Amino acid sequence: MSDIRWQAPICGGNGGNSCIQIGHTASGDLILRETAHPEELISTTRTSLRNFVEAAKRGELDHLL
Repeated sequence: MSDIRWQAPICGGNGGNSCIQIGHTASGDLILRETAHPEELISTTRTSLRNFVEAAKRGELDHLL
């Protein structure tokens, strides 16, 4: 997947040790990774990521934190 265009990482407040990066391929697939483990990639669709973010905003994932 060398055609991934990565956005700047989104990091937590602990000095940048917890960073998530989102990228996209030419075909429009979204790819996520932790900068600490850049070889481990998660592929998803825009709809699935949108649903995940909306669920997080509603607090549906708070029990995991």
